[in-house]
Amino acid sequence: MYTLLSLFILIALLFLVLNHCRKRKIICRISCMTLTEKCCLLNQLAEPFGFCYDHRQDIFSSRTDAWQKDFGYGKLYDLASLSMNMVLDTEPVYFNYENKTWLIQFWKGQYGITSGAEAGIYHADRVVPPMLRGQTIFQAADDHEMLPMRIRLLSSCSGQLFCISHIHWWLTGFVIGYCISPSELTAEYTITFPDMEMCSAFLNSLTELGYGWDEIRLEGTTLRFVFTVPSVCESPGWRRNFILWKNRLFCRIYRKVTCPFSTTADRLLYLYYYLPFAFRRTICPRRFKKHKRYR
Repeated sequence: MYTLLSLFILIALLFLVLNHCRKRKIICRISCMTLTEKCCLLNQLAEPFGFCYDHRQDIFSSRTDAWQKDFGYGKLYDLASLSMNMVLDTEPVYFNYENKTWLIQFWKGQYGITSGAEAGIYHADRVVPPMLRGQTIFQAADDHEMLPMRIRLLSSCSGQLFCISHIHWWLTGFVIGYCISPSELTAEYTITFPDMEMCSAFLNSLTELGYGWDEIRLEGTTLRFVFTVPSVCESPGWRRNFILWKNRLFCRIYRKVTCPFSTTADRLLYLYYYLPFAFRRTICPRRFKKHKRYR
């Protein structure tokens, strides 16, 4: 009995020593890398997930050629968000333009251990009646249909988290390692439309949702609005609150495990070398399942 106990203690001590040496080796490896090397490696690792790293703001954003483009968007995706540890405020804006029903969707909230915001441009191949829009999978805007967009995300506690702009079909910004409730986030979206007809169609739908001119600013075909509270508020519910609590817990664990470092690039590379499975879970805030498109 004592022999087995001694052997167990010896094995445990050996494991701790080897694990400590491994961690020190990884820390040394990352510390010796230049910023350019870190960014290049991180972008190579993030590319298969459809994202890229912006070291200037220490955030992740979606690529224009992201594989998620093939899946379009449907209301079913957001209905499954809680099962993927995502607690989101969302605002779908439907409008008809050039004999098609368009959808510009906005999100802000908590994606696992990541806080962020999104704006996606989608459309059907025809005009979809309002009663069928919730069942429709809208296809992502083609390259020639992408629009100049900007997202500015602010926290009631931390101030501005990021401000990103790009010509895109799905503009996003994600801050890893921050857990902030959607109600504490304010997103300011700016979109430049190709003509006044499309801009007016979007504006009319936005005002029908209850947005007032104190939340909207229009300059030519460029429209900016502030998203604080969605037009249809989801009741908190025990499950939503539980997911937020769980995300806060995992966020603390992430920051504790990666505490030798302070920047997202260093923390994620540390996870990549030390806990690859945790890195894969962290690097992809959005996960999709394939659905058949409704046309």
